[in-house]
Amino acid sequence: MASLKVEDKDVMILRAGYIYRQRTFFKKWKRTWLVVCLGGSVRYYRNRNASRPQKSFDVKNDCIAIKAGKQCKTMLPPKDIDTGCLMEIVMTGDRTLKLCAADPDQSRMWHHAFKRAQSDKQLPTPRHERRNLRPEEIEELEEKSCWYCCCRKNKIEMLRNITSR
Repeated sequence: MASLKVEDKDVMILRAGYIYRQRTFFKKWKRTWLVVCLGGSVRYYRNRNASRPQKSFDVKNDCIAIKAGKQCKTMLPPKDIDTGCLMEIVMTGDRTLKLCAADPDQSRMWHHAFKRAQSDKQLPTPRHERRNLRPEEIEELEEKSCWYCCCRKNKIEMLRNITSR
């Protein structure tokens, strides 16, 4: 998985692994490597070591519905796999992504990853960014070195500009 490309909006990989994908033309099931990211990005690759995705989707913007299990009435699973493992991602423009996990537990985990990728929840913000801080609090936190490196300078400069006006 080290060779997979990570894009700017791919904040965190929610789930990555092998899953069966139904091809559009001959309706055959093919085992592919699928990556679902928190930013809504979904990509599938030929195998785990592939550097370029075969296709990518944005479920946050393009997904209409996520069907699972018995809701996938028009699909037949691969041989020796239960119908409860089926998933269908319906997207805009008459596009669908038909998937099947190896077992029901994996299916639930994939379904949860797709739902989370589709939701608007972002990563939690640092504790000190959730409230407005007084300049004295900023200096105190700076002395204690319990400030987040990426936010410290920007917040201090912003507050100093506001207080100097």
